[in-house]
Amino acid sequence: MHYDSVLAYVRKILKNNHIPTAIYEEPFELIELLDNGLRESLLANFDKDECISIFLENCKENTLYYFTDEYYCSYACMQLPNAQKKQYFVIGPFTYIDINQKNYYKILEELELPSHLLPLMETYYYNITFIRSEADFKNMIGTLAETIWQDTNYTVSVINGSPLNMPYSRDFITESAKAPYLMPTNLKVVEERYEFENQIMQAVSQGNLAMISQILPKDEGIRYIPRLADSLRDYKNYMVVFNTLLRKAAEHSAVHPAYLDRISTKFAQKIEALTTVTDHNLEREMLHRYCLLVRNHSVKGYSPVIQKVINQINLNLASDLGLKTLSEMFNISAGYLSTLFKKETGMTLTDYVNKKRVEHAIFLLNTTHLQIQVVASYCGIQDINYFTRIFKKFCGMTPKKYRDLISKPLS
Repeated sequence: MHYDSVLAYVRKILKNNHIPTAIYEEPFELIELLDNGLRESLLANFDKDECISIFLENCKENTLYYFTDEYYCSYACMQLPNAQKKQYFVIGPFTYIDINQKNYYKILEELELPSHLLPLMETYYYNITFIRSEADFKNMIGTLAETIWQDTNYTVSVINGSPLNMPYSRDFITESAKAPYLMPTNLKVVEERYEFENQIMQAVSQGNLAMISQILPKDEGIRYIPRLADSLRDYKNYMVVFNTLLRKAAEHSAVHPAYLDRISTKFAQKIEALTTVTDHNLEREMLHRYCLLVRNHSVKGYSPVIQKVINQINLNLASDLGLKTLSEMFNISAGYLSTLFKKETGMTLTDYVNKKRVEHAIFLLNTTHLQIQVVASYCGIQDINYFTRIFKKFCGMTPKKYRDLISKPLS
C-alpha cells in the first residue's frame, strides 16, 4: 500500500516510546493485547471477542478515533483502506495524565473494586506510557491519517469511553480477582525481569559468555519496564542500573575494585552519550567486557593472602615483585608464601610474575610503537637480555621477531 513505509515509521517511533500498536483483522486474534489483558483478569463476564468486534465494527472509514476509557487509558484507532479485507490500526493503551497513588484509589472507588486489587492496578499502570504532550502526539497521528487517506478532509471523533466498557460491580469481578492474595498477570512481568537479571548476574559472575548467549538471543536487548515518558532518559537510567548489576556480579567473583571502577566508569560515560534506544550494541559490549573481566581477573577460590598477592602482581607489574618483597609486604614468611602460591596456582611465584609481564609486553607490542627496551621497563624488567629470555620462554620467539611478525603486511 502507498502508506506502508509511513505507517511502519510511525509504529517504530511509538514502539521506541513504549506505546503499543497493532493491526487487527478478522478473526481478531491476540486481542487481549488491546488492554494488556486487564478486563479479562477482572471480569468474569467479559467477552473479549464480542467486545473487540463491536468496537472495530463501529470504526468508520476516513475517521480517526480518539477515546479514553474508564481506566483513564487512551487509544487511537482508524480503519485502513484495503480492498480485500477490513484492517484496523490501533494505538494504545497510553495515558495523558500521570497515574499516581492517589489515582489508583480513585479508580478502585469509582469501579467498586476491592482494595486488595491495588497491586494489580499499580503494576498495570507501571507498564502504561504517560504522554506529556497530547498536542504533539495528535499532530503526528493526524499527519499519518492524512497520508493514509491522502485527504485532509477526514473526520476526527473523540469519545469518552469505548465499546469495551461493561457495567462494573462486585458481581462482575472474577473469582481469582476476589482472592485476597492475587498474583496479577502484570506482576509476572516484574518477576520475569528480576529473574532475567539474576540469570545475567550469575552468568557474568562465572564469566560465562555461552550462558549469556542463551539468556539473551542475538536480536534481543535487555528487558526493562519503562518508567518515564522520555524514553531515552528512561533507557539511560536503566542502563546505569544494569551497569551497577554487572559490576556487583563481577565483584562477587572477587575482582579487584580497581578493575571494577575502571570499567564501570567507562560504561557510565558511554551510557550518558547514548542518543538512541534502538541500538543494543552497548548492552552486548558491557556483558562481553564484564565476562572477560571476571575470566581474567577473578581471584575467587584462592585464599585471602594469595588473592592479595595476585592483585598486587597484576596491578603493579612495573614494581619489585620478588618473593622477599611480597612476603614482607603481606607479613608472611617467604618459604610459606612460595609453597602456598605453588599449591593454589599450580606455578611458582616467579613464573607467574614473568607470565603476567610477558602478557603485558605482548599487549604493548601490539598497541604501541615503543622501543623494546622501553616495553621491558614498563613490564618491570630493566635487563633487556633477561626480558628477551623470558619472552622467548613463553612465546617461542624473541620480542623483536614477534614485533616483526605482527608488523608484516598480509599478502
